[in-house]
Amino acid sequence: GCIQVPHAHAFQRSTIHLTQSKPGACRFRWWGSRSFAALAQPHPTTHPHLLSPGELTAGISAEEYASRRRNLAAALPESAIAVFPCAAIPYMSHDVPYSPYVPHADMWYLCGFAEPFSAIACVKRRGGEAYWHLFVKPNCPEEELWEGALAGVQGAKDHILPEGSVHSISDSSAVLRAACEEEGIRLLLVDQVLGKNQMQLEATRSMLDVAAARSLLVASPKPYVEQLRVRKSAAEAKLMQGSASAAAAAFRQTMAASRVLALGGVTEAALAATFEYECRLRGAERLAYPCVVASGDKAVTLHYMHNNKQLVPGELLLMDAGCSKHGYASDITRTWPLSGTYSQAQAALYAAVLDVNKKCINAVAHGETLTSLHHLSVRLTYEHLRDLNILQDASRLQRYYPHAIGHWLGIDVHDTSCVPGSTPLRPGMVITIEPGLYFPSDDESVPAWCRGIGIRIEDDVLVNSDGVTVLTAHAPKEIDHVESAVQADFQSTIKPAQHE
Repeated sequence: GCIQVPHAHAFQRSTIHLTQSKPGACRFRWWGSRSFAALAQPHPTTHPHLLSPGELTAGISAEEYASRRRNLAAALPESAIAVFPCAAIPYMSHDVPYSPYVPHADMWYLCGFAEPFSAIACVKRRGGEAYWHLFVKPNCPEEELWEGALAGVQGAKDHILPEGSVHSISDSSAVLRAACEEEGIRLLLVDQVLGKNQMQLEATRSMLDVAAARSLLVASPKPYVEQLRVRKSAAEAKLMQGSASAAAAAFRQTMAASRVLALGGVTEAALAATFEYECRLRGAERLAYPCVVASGDKAVTLHYMHNNKQLVPGELLLMDAGCSKHGYASDITRTWPLSGTYSQAQAALYAAVLDVNKKCINAVAHGETLTSLHHLSVRLTYEHLRDLNILQDASRLQRYYPHAIGHWLGIDVHDTSCVPGSTPLRPGMVITIEPGLYFPSDDESVPAWCRGIGIRIEDDVLVNSDGVTVLTAHAPKEIDHVESAVQADFQSTIKPAQHE
């Protein structure tokens, strides 16, 4: 790749282009100011295949983002400032970033702005008046030559926050410090451990200095915004169905590929690559998290991600994978036989986990909680193990079923972590249901026939006003459906109309 060369003089308003004056030689040529896109991220006029008119991000209108800001402002206490910074750019080496850049979920939820070196803040004064500030990286021709166009202050004002003030990120320390010094401000909502860029650290230190001098209360803003994020709008639910459908279709393709690949002796990484490829064909921008592709006894490790074991026909394969499409995550786990047919022992354990999965999904209803669903899953799992003569002491169950029945799902795969599992389920909430069983190979306290087997079945479930929608229903999980999917001919094809 190209290496950026530092220059003694800043570019200011011009850019340098290299032109050839004679063979084998180049000279600098200065061009005047260039025009930049009004918005660096996709826009209905530049990406009509992704966004419809009125949308700020795919599937979400500018008005919905404005409504989210109004709802958060209403939820905040008076005399408070809430600050939401962007995510840091992670680097795989000193100047090579991981790609694509993933915005911080809270900031993305509030304004849909996808650029790094940014932050959004709400100042709610005494009496309830709320005012918003957005901080962005200003246009810089030198950097845009390498990294691409930026929205800049004016582009962000026009498209992202028309009702508030937009500033250069370099002004964030001064603007936020002044806000903290306003008469009547009593509460500063900011995460103190940011680990972001230098300007955000300076702004945070500046605000905390004022907070200490004025005896302001300091707390995290996350509980306020996550109480909004946990319930999805109709537009968000549609996007989550799209993400789940893309992942479910990718699972079917990966199942079909696995039988052939296992015969070829490749490693689990080939299935991880197959899954990601199939998701991207269906419009996903990235994986929602690193794929767990665990064959044989590797499946008893819950978050096994080495994916370097050779595939062996006859073994089970547990795959926990999902994609992020238009900003929303899916999260699916399926366990299937690489040969295309479950053995008697594999089928017995699989049927037990499947029964728990289905009964817990059927129990999802208004007023239930993740906690109550987990208790149900524990009781059902123990009953199956008792009936299979694997376990007669319920106190040992956690060794073989060590995780919770599920979690919140949304922009992040483990979404809204501040919302407790005791929260009653309401329409618009999305949860996972993922019972499992894991028997270590060296555990002589269980029958030999079940040792080295790990099984998990995970679905994404949307709570509706009149029931639930299993967003991942198209990912095979019934025994005969799974076996048929694995035995199917593998053809990695997709029609253009399927790319939504």
